[in-house]
Parts: sequence; structure tokens; C-alpha cells
Amino acid sequence: MANRTRDRQPLLPVLSQYVNNTWHHLRTMLEAAQQVEIGQEFVVDDTTWLRVSTKDQRHNRPPVRAVNRVSGELVHLSRDENIAFWQWAVVETLRLAGLRAEELAELTHLSVRQYQRSSGEVVALLVVSPSKSDRERVIPMSAELFHVIAQIVRRHRNQHGTVPVCARYDLHEKVWSEELPYLFQTFHGGIQRGMSTTTVWRMIKRACDALAVTHPQFKGVKFAPHDFRRLFATELVNNGLPIHIGAALLGHLDIRTTRGYVAVFDEDVISQYQQFLARRRAERPQDEYREPSTEEWNDFQQHFDKRRVELGSCGRPYGTSCAHEHACIRCPMLSLDPKMLPRLGELEQDLVGRRKRAVAEGWQGEIEGIDLTLTFLRGKRAQAQRFQRSGTVDLGIPQPRAEAPDG
Repeated sequence: MANRTRDRQPLLPVLSQYVNNTWHHLRTMLEAAQQVEIGQEFVVDDTTWLRVSTKDQRHNRPPVRAVNRVSGELVHLSRDENIAFWQWAVVETLRLAGLRAEELAELTHLSVRQYQRSSGEVVALLVVSPSKSDRERVIPMSAELFHVIAQIVRRHRNQHGTVPVCARYDLHEKVWSEELPYLFQTFHGGIQRGMSTTTVWRMIKRACDALAVTHPQFKGVKFAPHDFRRLFATELVNNGLPIHIGAALLGHLDIRTTRGYVAVFDEDVISQYQQFLARRRAERPQDEYREPSTEEWNDFQQHFDKRRVELGSCGRPYGTSCAHEHACIRCPMLSLDPKMLPRLGELEQDLVGRRKRAVAEGWQGEIEGIDLTLTFLRGKRAQAQRFQRSGTVDLGIPQPRAEAPDG
């Protein structure tokens, strides 16, 4: 699935640009055709068109058709522009909101809300009805997404005066919904209906098939509505949004689900990390990145030589002094050499003898210090003994068989 997402990521901008250009071109032609009477010519992009009549005069707004004066091609402008608009609206909403197909089909005019912050700024919100996770969620709309939703509402108002209420058939539940002001609507049998998920699939497929004619990379490629959701999650996370915020926007109850949606690109990880290092270095003084002198380099190498102590190796960082005044038994930085376990026994006997003397003399402060040292000593010894007992672990790697003797 991650490979599928990676393959489609470079194709998504091409698809988005295609549906946008197609709708804007047909809208420009339709507006130009509506400005002239039937039988008159109009020019769009240096191409001359002739508006022709239609037999269907039953509606208040009869279909608009035009003929190319050079090629003779007949274009059903009102029909094709309507298809191009909803194709654009579907692709852009899926791309910008990361919705499931059924969530997109269930959006209504009531899903558009606004929230006013204390600063007076108004944030546009989109309320997503419960779907797969059965949880309603509210997502902030970007300027691009708000533009798409506003164009849908404007289209309904221009055609009907308001967003009309209609029923929608749920293909999964096999039931008709209540009549609601659905944003995504189509005509089915001459009746206004809420758009089905099947129609969403068909619109995406139609756009990809049209692109395959001029873009060979689209041949054999199918964009599913859920591909837009995975691409949305990938873009969010790869651009630095915390994954738990992405999970909230997608409506995932478990962050591991979101992690499965995200396709991380190795080259992106490397470039982002290099950019991070470059930014951090730019904030530091330039003299910190100069070439070290011979004395500094020798001092750096001597630091690691000085890590070797009687009982093992000291793990303190370069340029730091001993914080425990060389009381290595108490230091958590000491990595004990198992070969020095007998030496720990000698130190323990010495400490026990000193403790007896301190008890006899009543040196309470000395007793407390010796007890603390004995605790660290016995803890390090137990740790070294565990490492020593673990020894070599057999991973069961197969060995070549010895050849069987003849006979």
C-alpha cells in the first residue's frame, strides 16, 4: 500500500491541474455562449464557435450547445460543464480534506460551520458525519478547501435559489436517507438525488482515463477515493504535522492506523534531516565549525585513552571532568570489565573491615558512606555477573553438512 501511495503522489498534481483546467475552460465557453443568441458566433481561445439550438426546450434553462466552426465538433456545453464541475469538486475535496467516499457523499449544507477565535479571526470548519469509526469529527478548512465548498454552495444557489433537499440511497445499508441539503447531488432519472459513492468512483475514473490519452503514466493507473486519503495523510506527516494531529483530522481512533496510511520517502527523510542540520548550524557561531588544531585533535584522542580505569571503562562525554572525583564504584558511567570481578571481592572485604572499625569507633558519617559504596559495588557485581552468564547466544544458523562416506 505504501508503494501504491508513492506511485500516485507525483500523479496527484497532474490530476488536480487537469480537472481544474477542464472545468475552467468549459465554464469560460459556457459563459461566452450564454452571452450570444442562438445562431451567433463567439470566440474562446482563438477558436470560433457557433451556438446552435436544441430540441429540449422544456426547462427554464434549456441546454447550451455549440459547434466548432473549423472541425464541426458539437459540444454539449451545459452538460459537459456540469460534469466537469462535479469532477473537479470531487477530486479537490478528497485531495484537500482526506475524506472517505461515503463521508464526502454525506456532506450537507449544515456541515459548514464557523468558529470565531478570541482575536476575532473566523475559522471555517467542516463537520464530518459519523462513518466507519462512528464518530463525528470537525476539521478546519484550508483556504483551498473552503473555496471548493463555497463554489458548490454558490452553484446550488444560482440554479435553485438554495441548496435543495433530497434523499440519498445508501449502497451499504440498503436504505434511503432522510431528505437533507446534500452538497454533492446529481440527477437520476430526472430526480435530484444525493450523489452515491459509485458516482464518485466513476468521476475519478473518467478523469484518469481522459488523462491517459496525453499522459502515458496514467495508463493502467486507477485512483480510488481512499488513495486521496492516504496521500493526504502522507503529505501532512511528511511536512511536519504531528502524527496524532493527523489521526484526529482523519478520524482514526488508533494512531497506528494513521501510521499505516503514511508512506515515508527515504529521500525526503534524508533531505529534511540535512535541512534541519543546516538550519541548526546557521544558528550557531561560525567558529564552532572550523578545522580543529593539532593540539585540539590530540586532546580529543587522549580523552578516550583516559577512559580506561582500573575496573573497566568510563563513559563520560568528551570535555567533561569526573563528577565523582574518581569514586568509580559509585559512578553510573562506569562500565565494569567482567575480568575485574575478583578485584571487586577484594574491595568488598576492605570496605566490610572499615565498616567494623567505624562501628566500633562510632563514626556514623563514615558508616553511611561505606554502606552507600557497598550498595553500588554489589549492584555492579550483579550486573557484570548477569552479562557474564549470558555468554554467546546460539541463533541456530544452519551449518554445511559433512559429506557422507561412500557406501
